[in-house]
Amino acid sequence: MIRFIARHRHIINTVIIIIIIILFVYFAIKTKDIKAGTYNNKTYSGIAFGTAIKKTVFAEEDSVCDEIDDNIDKLLKSVDDELSYRLEDSELAIFNRSYAAGGIYSLSPDIMRYLQEEMEVYKETKGAFCPCILPLAKLWGIEDGSKEVPDKSAIDEVIKHIDADNIVITDEGLTLNDGSMAIDFGAVGKGIAADKVIEELSKSQAKGAVVSVGGTIATYGSKGADSMWHIGIQDPRAEDGQVFAVLDVKGGNVVSTSGDYEKYFEKDGKRYHHIFDPKTGYPVDNGLISVTIATDNGFLSDALSTACFVMGVDEGLQYAESKGVDAIFVTSDKKVYLTNGLKKRFQIKNKDYIIKKK
Repeated sequence: MIRFIARHRHIINTVIIIIIIILFVYFAIKTKDIKAGTYNNKTYSGIAFGTAIKKTVFAEEDSVCDEIDDNIDKLLKSVDDELSYRLEDSELAIFNRSYAAGGIYSLSPDIMRYLQEEMEVYKETKGAFCPCILPLAKLWGIEDGSKEVPDKSAIDEVIKHIDADNIVITDEGLTLNDGSMAIDFGAVGKGIAADKVIEELSKSQAKGAVVSVGGTIATYGSKGADSMWHIGIQDPRAEDGQVFAVLDVKGGNVVSTSGDYEKYFEKDGKRYHHIFDPKTGYPVDNGLISVTIATDNGFLSDALSTACFVMGVDEGLQYAESKGVDAIFVTSDKKVYLTNGLKKRFQIKNKDYIIKKK
C-alpha cells in the first residue's frame, strides 16, 4: 500500500487538489445561495399613471439594473399612452369623444380584451364593478382636486349614463347604446401595467424586482434565498408609507389595494372618496376603508380590489373566495377580515387592528 501511494503520489495529490477545488466551489455557491440579498440592487422612483412609482431591481450588475429601469419606464409610458382617458391622442380618449350611439367600432385587440375582461367582472359582481364609471368620476372631480358635493339632480342624471348593459361587444367590434357614456380603465390600468412589467422582467437578466405603481405592487423572482416578498400594507388611517400589516407573496404575484384614504376630501365631518357605488352615484359608504387583493393576475388584482370594496365585507369575501384570490378587508373600526388560508402569510404590525372571522 505504501509502495502504491509512493508510486502514484502525483496522481493522488492531483485528485486531492481537484476534490478540494470542487468542495470550495460547492460551498461558495451554497453560501451565496443561503445569504438573502446577495444580488446587487438599485431603487428608482418616478411618476406614471398620475401617481408615484418605485422600482427596486435585483441583478448581478448595476448596469443591468439601470437597463431594466429604463425598459420599465418605457413600458409604463406605452401603457399609459394606450389606456389613459386623460391623454387627448390616446386611442381610448379619441373613441370616447368621437363614437356615435349604436355604431360599431374596431379598437385595438388589447383594449377589446381588457374591456371584455372588465365586462366579465361587471357581470359577476352584478354591477359593483363598472367599466364606464368615468362620467360620474368627472362629475365629482375628486381625482382632480374638487372638494364639492355635486347636486343630487346632477348625480341622478349621470347615473343614467353609467349602465354597462349598454356596452355590447361582438366579433364585429364595440357598440355603446348611449351617446353620453365613456369607457375607463382607471380601476384596472395599474394592474394591466403590473402584468406587463412582470412579463418584461421575465425577459430580462433581473433576479428579482418589486415595482409599485400607486396602490398596486408587482413582484418578480426573489432577492436571495428568501423566496417570499414581504409586502407592507398601507395603514388606512396613518401617513403615507406607514403600514399596519405585512403580507408574504411569491414572486410573480401582484398586490393591489383600494382605500378611502387615497383621494378624498372631508366636508361637514364626512369623508368623500374616489371609489363610487354605481347604484347610488355617491362614494361607497359600507364601513370598509381598505381592501387588498393578491393574486398572480395583475388585472384581476386591481379590478377586484375595487369591486370587493364596493360589494362590502360579506359579499366581497365570498366573491374573492370564489375567484381564488387572497383578500384583506379592513373596516372603519379597524377589524381585519381575511380569505381562507391567508393567515399564515399575514402579520399584523399595528395592534390597533384585530383579525376577525366572519
